[in-house]
Amino acid sequence: MIGESEGSGEPRRAMQGEDSGFRSGFVAVIGLPNVGKSTLVNALVGQKLSIVTAKAQTTRQRMLAIYTDDGHQAVFVDTPGLLEPRYLLQERMREEAEAAAVDADLILHVVDVGYPRSVAHATDWRAPPGVPSILCLNKTDRLEAEELSGLRSEFERTGAWLSLHATVAVRAEGVEPLRSAVLNALPAGPLLYPEDEVATAPLRFFAAELVRETCFEELGQELPYSIAVGIEEFREAEEPIYIGATIFVERDSQKGMVIGKGGSMIRRIGTSARRKLESMVEARVYLDLRVKVLHNWRRNPARLKLLGYPVPSRKV
Repeated sequence: MIGESEGSGEPRRAMQGEDSGFRSGFVAVIGLPNVGKSTLVNALVGQKLSIVTAKAQTTRQRMLAIYTDDGHQAVFVDTPGLLEPRYLLQERMREEAEAAAVDADLILHVVDVGYPRSVAHATDWRAPPGVPSILCLNKTDRLEAEELSGLRSEFERTGAWLSLHATVAVRAEGVEPLRSAVLNALPAGPLLYPEDEVATAPLRFFAAELVRETCFEELGQELPYSIAVGIEEFREAEEPIYIGATIFVERDSQKGMVIGKGGSMIRRIGTSARRKLESMVEARVYLDLRVKVLHNWRRNPARLKLLGYPVPSRKV
């Protein structure tokens, strides 16, 4: 469960002296959309925190996931994909990713080796001055061994990376060596967050994200990109836990599609999302879903703010 870990943690707190050798820092996980960043972050921290779907551009905001052991604390910043924005929400997504890279102690650049545009992007990309970078060649099961070896050699020749690592994040293959490299590359520093925390966002955030993830899974084509989810009520003291959530869409026709004939689609979304929520909070959940139209919210600064998305700086 989020926020829980084993042990008292006293040995870690005792290691926070000036000469303890403890390492900590923020690791920006960047790359093009759909290269496996969120799946990789979940594998690195050993717990599902970022939502994952087969569709690109699922991640909309920076999310902090924390891995702590006796000598290190890495705060992984899962960022939206580096895309060319077409509307206001995507402009903010791009800003989120770029700001995370500039503010980071370390950059973990993720490449989908089977996607030529992702490989080309990493080849041309340059880290902000003074920020070291590790390259993760992900989805390596999409290449033959000889192709992968050649690709590694090309990136190694640039000298731009502290180290290169091959992974298949969806199966957690290669994740342990990558995690070790990240931890060893962190600067000396204190514990940044309590050792039993694995994320900084409140449960409300994760509840909204899991409902949104389910919308991506159940609804086809472009409709999920027009959806935002707000948590109106979260009553943990009740049994079952009561969660009142609103699914916002941009057009009246989309509302009917989310509800479905006779309410069939909203029931499917609700049942699947409730099971995920119960797994997350380790308790029974009553999920009350509503659907509302908020016209053109992805392009409207005031409505972006209403839904909790900061407006891009150039629009402020």
